[in-house]
Amino acid sequence: MAINIQSSGNFQKLVGLYEYPLLEYWVDKYTDAIKQSMIPELFSLERSSNAAEAISELTGAPEFTQWDGEYTYGEQKEGNTKVWTPMVWQAGMAYDRFLLENAKLMNLKTDHGKFALAAARVKEACAAGLFTYADKDTYTVNGVPLNWTATADGLSLANKAHTSMKGDTQSNLSELELNEENLEIACQAMYDLKDENGNDANLQPDTLVVPTYLRKKALEIIGGTGKVDTSDNNPNIYYGSMKLIVWKQFKKQPGKTGFPWAVIDSEAAKESAKWINRLPGKEDYEIKSWKNEETETWKIGALLWYVAGMYDWRPYHFSIPE
Repeated sequence: MAINIQSSGNFQKLVGLYEYPLLEYWVDKYTDAIKQSMIPELFSLERSSNAAEAISELTGAPEFTQWDGEYTYGEQKEGNTKVWTPMVWQAGMAYDRFLLENAKLMNLKTDHGKFALAAARVKEACAAGLFTYADKDTYTVNGVPLNWTATADGLSLANKAHTSMKGDTQSNLSELELNEENLEIACQAMYDLKDENGNDANLQPDTLVVPTYLRKKALEIIGGTGKVDTSDNNPNIYYGSMKLIVWKQFKKQPGKTGFPWAVIDSEAAKESAKWINRLPGKEDYEIKSWKNEETETWKIGALLWYVAGMYDWRPYHFSIPE
């Protein structure tokens, strides 16, 4: 006669057989996946223990004039403010005892590999959405609407009506296809921008960000020593002075016919773009496991807690063809 008191430990043994190898495999797959991420390339990675973070720009920077026996002081005022509020993302998997009885470690690893990739994928989708939908007020990731494209002036990252405390209206949005001439138009538009105080923003467009569909064109424009589409040997002014970032998750918006691209000042963009991890500790994920003896169910859950967005729109010029 088989007497089974609390499953005689069979359920515990099953979970014990798979728990550590699968959780370790999840971590390894996630770590490998995020190595390909563009987030460290385009965002400043920050950690926070606060419910929200904010940056306010002070206007009224002092201007240097001739010494006249005393210092003159600029009047400082609080300008526009950008607030970042981290959001919790979660997913889980559940196995009952009978599925585990029939399962093979290889199949379970495949499931957990997909689970880990989903974690890396949602992060990249949130980041890339800021570029794909830079001219929109919101975008959606996995059914969740995000308003992360808003900059400190309250407008979308790419907009033709950006404002400053001086009342000036400026644009960092065009609808041009990617070619050498239009790349120069975008660069010049960035050179001409003013800061909050009406002074030259002093930006240097040094990076071209494109989706995969524009990779070949982008390489033709900035990747060769000679001028594009000519038989002469004139030097290519972009060669060596502009970096190329090809981002798989940077996509064409639904309904658009042309592919978007962006020119950025990489140093200023890193100061503006924040990726804020709210989880304690050094990792940007939590994965945990627990067992329900009564239902003989094993559950694994993963948490991500982050937010992203740009404070200043000036380091970016987007071209989003209609």
